[in-house]
Amino acid sequence: MTNGERRGPPWGLILLMIVFIGPAAIAWTLFFSGWRPGETANHGELITPPHHLQGNLHTADGPAISADGLRGKWSIVVLNRGACERDCVDRLEQTRQVRRALAQYMDRARRLLVLPADAPDLAEDVLAEHLDLTVYRTADNLIPPGQPYADAPLHVSLLDTRGYRMLAYPEPLDAGGLLSDMKRLMRLSNVELERLQGLSDGG
Repeated sequence: MTNGERRGPPWGLILLMIVFIGPAAIAWTLFFSGWRPGETANHGELITPPHHLQGNLHTADGPAISADGLRGKWSIVVLNRGACERDCVDRLEQTRQVRRALAQYMDRARRLLVLPADAPDLAEDVLAEHLDLTVYRTADNLIPPGQPYADAPLHVSLLDTRGYRMLAYPEPLDAGGLLSDMKRLMRLSNVELERLQGLSDGG
């Protein structure tokens, strides 16, 4: 490149940043702006202001992570304050069905179960039915006092791709509502990413 030439905008880098940061930010903006193109309101309870789960999470064979370690995908989180018994196992089955029903979006979502550090292990037959599930343990109070369902013995939360708790669902879980919310969020973020991709390609 000669001295007289000028570089154009670094579209590749900009698009890369959009891909990693854009979907969650776009989804948040559209949700909080009240924009609902032909849709009813969200089924879960919006968390305002959004927050990371507090404390650390541990797997059986991995290092401790914070909510920052949950970046990159939408996370369906089943939070249970005791042994994972009948209702908890029912939520695992429902969230498995929700993730499968996301179809082409399925790889953008993951499922987590969070149990107290001293809770019994899941039964082997339950684990065998939920191979896509990651089980975490924690001794911390992950949800700040005053936040929705902070004291609930069992509930489901949806974390965005930045690890922020975005929506919370009361018991009993409305699995169809969770699926509807997730599809809408992913579709809205995809539409905006495609628009920005078109701008960069034409730029």
